[in-house]
Amino acid sequence: MGCGGLCRGRWGIETMVTLNHSNIHLEIQKYLKEIDAIDFPERRGNNIEYMLSLKRGKILKGPYPHVSIFESSNRIFSDIVILFGIRQILLNPQIGTIRLPFDQYEVKLGAENGFDIEAEKGDAKLIGEAFNVARSFFPDKKRKMKAKLANENNYDYRILIFNADAVPDPDYYRKISTKSMIYLPVDWQIGISEIAFIK
Repeated sequence: MGCGGLCRGRWGIETMVTLNHSNIHLEIQKYLKEIDAIDFPERRGNNIEYMLSLKRGKILKGPYPHVSIFESSNRIFSDIVILFGIRQILLNPQIGTIRLPFDQYEVKLGAENGFDIEAEKGDAKLIGEAFNVARSFFPDKKRKMKAKLANENNYDYRILIFNADAVPDPDYYRKISTKSMIYLPVDWQIGISEIAFIK
C-alpha cells in the first residue's frame, strides 16, 4: 500500500490514492476539478445519433479521457461515492455501533480488479467495495458485493459504501452494521456542497 497521491495505472484507467485527514479535501477538490474540465459534445444529428455519440464517443478530458461519456459517468459516480465515503469516515469513524480504527485508506478509482478500499493499522485490516446505483439495482449489486467480500477471510472489517439515495432508509443500514459487514450510505451531493466552502 502507499501512493501518497493520484497515481495513474498503466492505461490511465485505474488510479490508486492514499487518503487521510491531511489530504482528503485536496484530493476531492482535484478530482472535482478534473470533472469540470470535461467538454461535453454538442448535440448533432437525430436522437439516435446523439445517443450513440454519448455511448461511444470519447471525451478526451477528465478522470477517464479515453472512454465514452456513458462509461466515464459510471466510473465517476462510483469514484465520488468512494471519495466522499472515505471523507465521511475520516470525519467520523463511528458507523452504527462500529468504530473504525484506521488513520488512512488506500482506494482504487476506476478499479476493475481487486478491492476498491483497503486499510491497515497494527493487526487490524479492512477491505471494501463502493458503488453508485439506482434504487432498483441496489439489491442485486449489494448481494454481489457482499459475496465478493465474504470470500476473503483475512480481514477484520468489511465495508460496503454506496449512494444514500439507493435505499429508502439509510439509517437502517448503519444500524445493522457489524465488523464483518459495515454499510455506509453516502449523501455525496451534500458532501460536494460542503467541499465548495473549504479553501
